[in-house]
Amino acid sequence: MIVRALLLLCLALFTATPRATALIVPFTEDFTSGASNWLNGSSAAPTWSATGGVDDGGYISAPGAISAGGFGTIVFRGNAAVDASGDAFVGNWLTGGVSTFSAFVRHDAPVALNFYARLDAGSGRAASSVDFSVPVGSWYQLNIPITEASFQSYGAAGTGTAAFNSVFSSILNVQFALSSTQDPSTAGQTYNVSLDRVAIVPEPSIAALGSLALLGFLASRGIVLLRIRNR
Repeated sequence: MIVRALLLLCLALFTATPRATALIVPFTEDFTSGASNWLNGSSAAPTWSATGGVDDGGYISAPGAISAGGFGTIVFRGNAAVDASGDAFVGNWLTGGVSTFSAFVRHDAPVALNFYARLDAGSGRAASSVDFSVPVGSWYQLNIPITEASFQSYGAAGTGTAAFNSVFSSILNVQFALSSTQDPSTAGQTYNVSLDRVAIVPEPSIAALGSLALLGFLASRGIVLLRIRNR
């Protein structure tokens, strides 16, 4: 009981600390109780399902049309303008220590489809990840390290390290899209696409420091309580 009380107190102290932005690291959107203000590619509400997700929990789905032109088709939008996921993805991912962006996707096309993530900082600045080939039928994790090598364009931000820093210092929207490069047999078709467990993960060193701080806090309070009980 004492350890549990200390843990709750410690968590309360951490969560009471003011945040410079809405960014929460680590964070996972698992759509447990609804679509969490996410939108589909047409900026309308996606379909939410209470079961059938990665852990048989909730997930969202939307139609995804195969387009051979431009940048393909955005299927899901987690945008700051509508407070998607409570703006947990909004902020400076560099100073926030985000090391990996990931999500599980699924589709009902008869062949593998190519997906990518688009991370938008506004004013035409956006990082588009490399393509991921998602096989037929089952949930597949897109796992994207936040490094220059993981992205193939930065829009109006330009190229190179300066562009990378410009985008990731002020993320506003996180989006998932179907690439313009697909199997020829899918041209002009529309498929059902599902999304679950969208997550940002901290640098291992930051996570370790957080754990050490928590352990240190618990240990110090434990010593004080033991002294009180022994009096």
